[in-house]
Amino acid sequence: MAITSRTIRIGEQSYPYSFGEDCLAEIAEGIAGMAADKLVFVTDDQVLSLYRTVIERLAGDTPSLTLTHRAGESMKTLACLSDHMEKALRSGMTRRSVVVAFGGGVPGNLAGLMANLLFRGVRLVHVPTTTIAAMDSVLSLKQAINSPVGKNHIGTYYAPTAVYADVRLFETLPEAELRSGFCEMAKNCLAIRPAAVAPLRAIIASGSLATPKALTWLLDASIDAKSSVTQDDTFERGTGLVLEYGHTAGHAIEICDHRVRGAAGITHGGAIAVGMLVAAHISHARGWLSDDEVSVHYDIVAGLGVEPWLPSTVRVADVLGVVEQDNKKGYLDARPGSVPFVLLRSLGRPAMTGTLPLVQVSVPEIREALEVIAQPSPAAPAVGIH
Repeated sequence: MAITSRTIRIGEQSYPYSFGEDCLAEIAEGIAGMAADKLVFVTDDQVLSLYRTVIERLAGDTPSLTLTHRAGESMKTLACLSDHMEKALRSGMTRRSVVVAFGGGVPGNLAGLMANLLFRGVRLVHVPTTTIAAMDSVLSLKQAINSPVGKNHIGTYYAPTAVYADVRLFETLPEAELRSGFCEMAKNCLAIRPAAVAPLRAIIASGSLATPKALTWLLDASIDAKSSVTQDDTFERGTGLVLEYGHTAGHAIEICDHRVRGAAGITHGGAIAVGMLVAAHISHARGWLSDDEVSVHYDIVAGLGVEPWLPSTVRVADVLGVVEQDNKKGYLDARPGSVPFVLLRSLGRPAMTGTLPLVQVSVPEIREALEVIAQPSPAAPAVGIH
């Protein structure tokens, strides 16, 4: 399969995204063409154990440094960021060096923030090894780490010089991680490109999600959907906010579960999928989404292997506590007891407040939706409400 290149345009920024199957030679050639004096690879322990030789191949003859940390959200901290930057500088990194994010969305976010801060900005390359990174996080300028209070509170916006993806790198992903990225793709279909719902469901039904052909289609469709709402919204503070569908409750569920189970907790994509169910139930309760549209949510989430309820470790009260610290606060006028949410009036049609795809949702509404999915029922009705 020949390598395909698409131009990602986000506001005034643009960068090439090249992807294909068995294209590591082309990726290595592209990185070598940057004529860096040093390559600083940012990855995690799990990815390094699988792909050390691939990193060496991508480095080629260029001097390189590999920075790693145990996998998981513990990597997205100020302490890890500081440690990595100090090691990079002590190794002789200069303004001509290139930071290469090699891994999933977590090392990608850390590497992006590093690249932006070092020397007030050095070149950044993403080589995603997970579907969640390839289909979502690298299609954004957002680079962030977590604060002790919540997720992605400390960050910036920074464009990579290039993104390269070889779908063969996804083959070592555990099933849950492979499908995590598909959940973000499903979000794009439900909230932005409803015309892509049918082909996505067909791929799910065929059981061929992990084939190179399917992965390439999913990548291309993700690029199309996400680019359509960010091309005039550099900072994702306008039309791009629709990409937060499922994220308000989803991030809170992810944080609460990881506080208990650590890296063994629900995947990011899985949490977003459950968060979409919360948003769908709120939209349904307001009379916006039909029974059939809620059922489509459930069919896709279940088809992607995500259990359509809160993890057993997560309590509704804990989720509500984190939701109220969501990083979308401030986009709308403050309203006591309410949180800004992306909701849908129909598939692909977000509810709006002025020009923003956000609406205020009361805490009781959120609680009611969470309680609906708090425990699996023996037999859920057709609309998925139980």
